[in-house]
Amino acid sequence: IHISIPETEVQGCNKYRMQSKPLGVCLIIDCIGNDAGLLMETFKSLHFEVHCRLFLNMDAVIHDLYETARLRAHKDADCFVCVLVGRGNHQHIFCTDHIVPGFQLERLKDFFTGERCPDLLGKPKLFFIQNYVEPSIWQGNASLTEADGDLCTIPQVADIFWSHCTLDASVLERSPCSSSYYLSTLAGLLMDPQKRKLPLLDIFVELNNRVYEWNRMNSTEQYLLLLKHTLRKKLFLTDK
Repeated sequence: IHISIPETEVQGCNKYRMQSKPLGVCLIIDCIGNDAGLLMETFKSLHFEVHCRLFLNMDAVIHDLYETARLRAHKDADCFVCVLVGRGNHQHIFCTDHIVPGFQLERLKDFFTGERCPDLLGKPKLFFIQNYVEPSIWQGNASLTEADGDLCTIPQVADIFWSHCTLDASVLERSPCSSSYYLSTLAGLLMDPQKRKLPLLDIFVELNNRVYEWNRMNSTEQYLLLLKHTLRKKLFLTDK
């Protein structure tokens, strides 16, 4: 991935500093409600200060992103995490008010760039998105796990990790309380004492393998993964 708009910060060793307590703020916005509990447990176990918001409309999502970006906690933190779950299409989340076209996913990281949030300059900013795509606007074949595709792009700035998963929303019609296999697998890997010692990119290789196997065995519940990043160093979610 090419970094066309690098953030300037002195580079030290070849891995990001991950020693602050708490490690950073983790904002969870879940407009579906099936995975919030597991996500909170996961990131609390990684020593993040977790802020969880459920069933928000679009105005509330924008307000919470704006307020989170202004938090003084970022100054002493080493990392930032945002998890967003909702219905939508490949480029938008509809939130609970289902306003079309919805909240544009490309805007999500803009709240937390070094320009908009100077206290996060040079620090890793992680985004995990589970998007339940309405059947009428589903595009493409999700039979394979894909990385670095072009269904969604974000402007390239440094220190961004962007993991975007799409799934046909008909899954929620058949099983309204079902968890996302992508999020539950991610949570399991991050809570595994051995797996969490690996660099984040290595953890995602394992995640991709597991999702690939899931898709191979479950023809009616296909997950499409997109991974983009502009990390400049190795990232461990625990201090090694």
